[in-house]
Amino acid sequence: MAPSVVACLITQKIGGDAKGEVRLSFILTVDIGTSSLKAVLFNAELNVVAQSKQEYPTSYPRIGWAEQDPDLWNDALARAVGCILERTGLRPDAIGGIGVDGMSSLMLPVDREGNALCPGLIWLDRRAQEQSDFVSRHYGNLQLRVSGNRSDPSNFGPKAMWLRDQRRDIYDACASLLHCSSYLVHQLTGVFLMNRSEAALSQLCDIRSGTYSEELIEASGIDRRKLPEIAGCSDVVGRVTMAAAERFGLAAGTPVIAGAMDNVAATVGLGLRNDGDAYIAAGTATNVGVLVDAPPVDGYGLTYHAGIEGKWLVNGSVDYGSAGLLWFRNLLGEKDFEKLCADAEEVGRGEHPLVFLPYMTGQRAPLWSDALSGIVMGVTPGTDRRHLARMFMESTALGARHVFQKLRAKRPSSAALTGGITNNRFWTGVFADATGMSLTPSRQKEVGNLGLAILTGLGIGTFHSTDEAFSLLPVDCTREPDPGSRGYYDDLFALFDAAYENNRSVLVQLDEIRRKYGVEK
Repeated sequence: MAPSVVACLITQKIGGDAKGEVRLSFILTVDIGTSSLKAVLFNAELNVVAQSKQEYPTSYPRIGWAEQDPDLWNDALARAVGCILERTGLRPDAIGGIGVDGMSSLMLPVDREGNALCPGLIWLDRRAQEQSDFVSRHYGNLQLRVSGNRSDPSNFGPKAMWLRDQRRDIYDACASLLHCSSYLVHQLTGVFLMNRSEAALSQLCDIRSGTYSEELIEASGIDRRKLPEIAGCSDVVGRVTMAAAERFGLAAGTPVIAGAMDNVAATVGLGLRNDGDAYIAAGTATNVGVLVDAPPVDGYGLTYHAGIEGKWLVNGSVDYGSAGLLWFRNLLGEKDFEKLCADAEEVGRGEHPLVFLPYMTGQRAPLWSDALSGIVMGVTPGTDRRHLARMFMESTALGARHVFQKLRAKRPSSAALTGGITNNRFWTGVFADATGMSLTPSRQKEVGNLGLAILTGLGIGTFHSTDEAFSLLPVDCTREPDPGSRGYYDDLFALFDAAYENNRSVLVQLDEIRRKYGVEK
């Protein structure tokens, strides 16, 4: 598949060596996503120099299973590095450091040489339901108290337990259990490790100390020797080996940091640093999170270590989020997405109020139910596509507001905003009005790579503090909520909340009927 490469700034002078000769120094960041690998090269001022996106498929061999071949990540990285160096004309030794982040909760068994023994079970994979239920029944309180997270089949620990129970041959042959980012770090350096942000969702760690919990490991029955050591996100954990240099087109000896979970890297790229700082990432799934000084253990959100030392991130999501409007567009056979957004803008606020619960694929944190599905309320013979388009826009924002309400007693007054909706002025405004929050859209589209560049820069000494790095982030314009919209959206949100509370049991029963007659969502 042809790569997508965008080149901006090509060189940046940084310091000099003992002879006074100026050298080039850049930071290479690698994001392993669900559908593609994005490599972005930054200079020391956090400007994008070049980037390459390499796509790959996900395999769904059975219902509830979702896998990726790790060789696809290796091949994608090699192509991306080649594209970037060719486009910029830089030599590999111009890269001063490398950081890798990845999708959360992937589990991959490897042998002593780091070769994958089977495909990686990605975050969408829920085959470990039985193992997760076992943990919840027998060790649920311990799990929540120590790890700060409830058990879920998508998490690393239950997947490792599934491997032990269902593929004992692979489990016994396994030398280490890795995430996708730790796998690629090993491919680069030969070092087995797990970054602290990923470790938090393993169900095997103490959320406060960021170290393994012997109690949780014993409860899971997983062999401690198969778990890699844990490192801080910005720690330099190794250097590119000669073999990796040849395979990926890099320079041997280049420092590599431990890396981070993609959400954690994104919050660093958005500049979150203080207790109560919040973000909304409105893409296919609409993720929301709040930075906190101490991890909660209430089980509502997903809690993990932030990229900043001494901070944690509490996260939740509307799992189908902004994808609802895309689903509606496809249902209509409409090819022009902007036309549908323009249709929604024709409808005045409150002109044709509708309530939609955007839970079409079930919900993870903080509602925690695979049984949930979507509900539309308020449809009349006068309802047309314009009204429904606005409904989908509003419901995504109301869903994000609902998540914030569940995660914290008091909704944050402001949040950094990233994701696809920032490309549409009207939808961004609807989000600000419906959430009642001041929203600051990021001008950098690849905020995960940007955050990873900051973490890498901290690790290799480009930046001496997070404050120094954050001072380089662009100051973006804030979209304030329209004061005149407050009453309407407060009323509509009250109905949204009531619709969820009053219909949750109905949706569970509907899901039981769906399963009884063999129909899958």
